[in-house]
Amino acid sequence: MRQRVSAVRRIRQQRRQVTALTRLLESDRAWFDRNPQSMVRFRPERPGDFGLLRLQGEQPPVYVPAALDPNAPQSWVAVVEVMRAIGLPPVDGSLRCRIRTVPIRSRRLQAEMAEVFAIAVCRDVLAQLETQRLNQRLSA
Repeated sequence: MRQRVSAVRRIRQQRRQVTALTRLLESDRAWFDRNPQSMVRFRPERPGDFGLLRLQGEQPPVYVPAALDPNAPQSWVAVVEVMRAIGLPPVDGSLRCRIRTVPIRSRRLQAEMAEVFAIAVCRDVLAQLETQRLNQRLSA
């Protein structure tokens, strides 16, 4: 009986997280639609940003550029529009990456850090692609 109650609670918690995440994704999409030249959106972290990851026992990705204080609380999110970051026009349902970071409040600093975050995400994506290619070659 306890297992069933626990499973029901877990399902309800997952549904709440999905609902919160859906709202955040819609908000980010609308922001990028209003800001078609932007590659990165910086905003405070909100409930639901990484809740599903945490429910699965995973930790959200974190990136703090060297120019920022590594001891500051990681309470903000950088939403990177990956298609724009690699120089392609975004398509419907475009790929976005959310990363925890320290607060970046000023518009000037956000503009400076946008390219830093975009480059970091692109490097990570390229590294993952290289790993996949290597694994394919080794298994062939």
